[in-house]
Amino acid sequence: MIWQTIRWQPLRYLAGGAFCALVHNVIVISATQCGIAYPVALILSFGVTTPIGYLIHSAFTFEQARSWIRLQRFMLTAIMGFLGSTLLMVLLCTGLRVPVIVATPVATVLLFVWNFTSARWAILQGR
Repeated sequence: MIWQTIRWQPLRYLAGGAFCALVHNVIVISATQCGIAYPVALILSFGVTTPIGYLIHSAFTFEQARSWIRLQRFMLTAIMGFLGSTLLMVLLCTGLRVPVIVATPVATVLLFVWNFTSARWAILQGR
């Protein structure tokens, strides 16, 4: 039974993560198209997608009850992922002059493994 649950976690993470990635990309790209600077758009997206991600990954991906300590760990790892995403965006957009519409999905894909690993640790730690 436990093996079945663990075996499907990456696929369930992919579904929940893809939803969050879509929301993130829509927010950042739309906001920048409306004239909002990409750093502000990243903060806006973080504020929207992080709570959604925690709820999806707690209930669906890892099938765990929500708790304050899990939320705190999730937020900590999300902040670290946000910093990584921001650094990638600065490198791509400001340094290499890649348009936000291209840089946002690239940064999202590059952070996928970090996001899965950190979400799994945040929600399942101490089980």
